[in-house]
Amino acid sequence: MSLAPLSTLDTARSTSQRTDSAIAANATDNASTNRAATATATSGNTNNNGGVALRDEFLQMMVAQIQNQDPTNPLDATQYVTQLAQFSMVEGVENLKVLQLRSLAMMDTQQVLQSTTLVGKEVMVPVETITLDEDKALRGQIELPGDATDLTLTVYDEFGQAVQTKEWGETAAGIIDYELDELPPGKYTFEVKASSDSLAVQPKNYTASTVERVSLPGDGSIMLHVTGLSEDVSLYSAVEFGRAN
Repeated sequence: MSLAPLSTLDTARSTSQRTDSAIAANATDNASTNRAATATATSGNTNNNGGVALRDEFLQMMVAQIQNQDPTNPLDATQYVTQLAQFSMVEGVENLKVLQLRSLAMMDTQQVLQSTTLVGKEVMVPVETITLDEDKALRGQIELPGDATDLTLTVYDEFGQAVQTKEWGETAAGIIDYELDELPPGKYTFEVKASSDSLAVQPKNYTASTVERVSLPGDGSIMLHVTGLSEDVSLYSAVEFGRAN
């Protein structure tokens, strides 16, 4: 007697191949009972996967068929061994997937826990506008993606008046650090201009400020609420993690 291939396993569970109808009915009843018992026993196991469930059903059917086989036409054990090996491979792949997901979840958890240590510390984040509640001297960086013949940083107050200006002249691509004189309380806007014939991407301004809290929106991102900024910024947008205040 030959074993039905894996692709027709569902059909084999509902269609008897026995010549003896009584034996076939008995085998089908045993297989159905065993499947129901297996489903009940594993329904509460959250770590169960499709490969394991399919293997268990196959084992239950194999036992039922062996118990009810025709002695004059015994089953071919080689086919069972082959399919058992296939199920073992499926189970191994499923287990690897579970381990990978657990590792990723653990890494995410560690990253969240580490990010909470930033509260009260200074970070360098992208800034276009910042609000100061007290007199403060700001420091920052300009990210220049290409060489420039002239580079200028201008800080405007809330009335559009330029209050501070930094000029570097001819500047090579890279990170340019700067420090501003103390500014009084108020709302300030940063404008960076670079002159270059080949500069396709405009320079970007980063300013240092203090992290007040860390939030988790639920989409996998980690957001920082930084002093003086009206909107939270992503942890991954920060380019420097500095000293505590």
